[in-house]
Amino acid sequence: MTETKDQVEAAPAAEEVKAETAVAESAKEEAVKVEPNPLERKVEVSVSRADIEKEVQKRLKQYAKKAKFHGFRPGKAPMSMVAATYGFEAEQEAINQLAVDAASKALQEGKFEIVGQPSIYPAEKQDEEGLVKFEVAFEVFPEVKVPDLKGVKVTEFECTLTEEDVNKTLDVMRKQRTTYSKVERPAQDNDLVTVDFEGKLNGEVFKGGKADNYKFVLGAGQMLPAFEDAIKGMAIGEEKTFPLTFPAEYPSQELAGKEVSFTVKLTGVEEPHLPELNDEFAASLGITEGGVAQLTADVKENLERELKNRLTNKTKQSVMDALLKASEFPVPHALVEEERLKMVEAQKEMLKARGLTLPDTVFANKELMLDAATNRVRLGLLIQEIIKAEDIKATPEEVKALATDISKSFEDPEEVINWYLNDPQRKSELIGVVLENNVVNWALKNADTQKETVKFEDLMAAQA
Repeated sequence: MTETKDQVEAAPAAEEVKAETAVAESAKEEAVKVEPNPLERKVEVSVSRADIEKEVQKRLKQYAKKAKFHGFRPGKAPMSMVAATYGFEAEQEAINQLAVDAASKALQEGKFEIVGQPSIYPAEKQDEEGLVKFEVAFEVFPEVKVPDLKGVKVTEFECTLTEEDVNKTLDVMRKQRTTYSKVERPAQDNDLVTVDFEGKLNGEVFKGGKADNYKFVLGAGQMLPAFEDAIKGMAIGEEKTFPLTFPAEYPSQELAGKEVSFTVKLTGVEEPHLPELNDEFAASLGITEGGVAQLTADVKENLERELKNRLTNKTKQSVMDALLKASEFPVPHALVEEERLKMVEAQKEMLKARGLTLPDTVFANKELMLDAATNRVRLGLLIQEIIKAEDIKATPEEVKALATDISKSFEDPEEVINWYLNDPQRKSELIGVVLENNVVNWALKNADTQKETVKFEDLMAAQA
């Protein structure tokens, strides 16, 4: 859910600092228009013209070895010709390299905890002879303090699984395996009906308004309520024409809020048959031993695990919201933008998986997911500081317990546990979750914690 300071982005090593020094003045003027950044720092560095000239000559010699000039063998052309051809390029390369080296040294000596990559600009004032000056701009990590949670309200959510909840879940499983058989009677709720229909707007059939042999379960909410109400009580072979007004929020703008005329013919009715809750039904779900009793026990165990996870997540969200309200500090723009882009890409993939494609212009908006990304980065930095200041640990026992809990929903739990604990990346993910859970426990102990009971159906209906 959140990212720690170390996980978000470590400060780059001095030798890895990369920046372009030959920056156009227009780019610098554009940067000045950005709102002041309290985490931005600037240092000035300089490079001697003598060092620049020395580096230029070194690079020209390298060019001379490969340069090809008419009438000369490779590497034998006069240096004057090499300088005339490659002098500007060699000078720019020399200035860039020496500026980066000087910036790296200055940042290393200053012991700055840098976020992202520094930017290097030619300094506005170049008044010292023999020197070329540069300005190095960069962001640093903010000072983060552990908030005082005294008086801060957080909610710890509770829910008890009942026998009725288990039975309702078993009923849902039975409904999912409903079979149907044809009947010769009027249509009623829960029947699987087959219809031919034609919808017209202003006398013309609209897109998606015509279908033959269309099947749906009456009363299941698959069609608009007015459409279903018109079919209830119809007999097989009966035809009916009726008006229908589409909801104002209907996805199709062509139809939203409009009244159309539907002609529907009922061609088939099938009534539902739920399987009995018996050993045969349990066997159809893969229960080879224990029958209904084992099925019920498995369902109860799975529900308890899911209930625990959802309660944990709901309580965690309450704690995270409280931590955000209790903490106020600037966050590095570079980290926020990096996190925002990750979230945008994740959103693209999610929409793509659902078969939806939005124009690139939608995702080009710099404000898209900006607040959410800012909160994620702030939480990551805050949690990291709490872990450090409060000496919060993830013990091997806690990590293994989490892996064990995850493994229970798989066919081979032991294999899943070993996969998590023996893979460095997966184990690191488990450690991160345990640390975050322990931060939540710390907050519940130190804040004004109130307990709230939620209904099972409400908790399960909410998004996990």
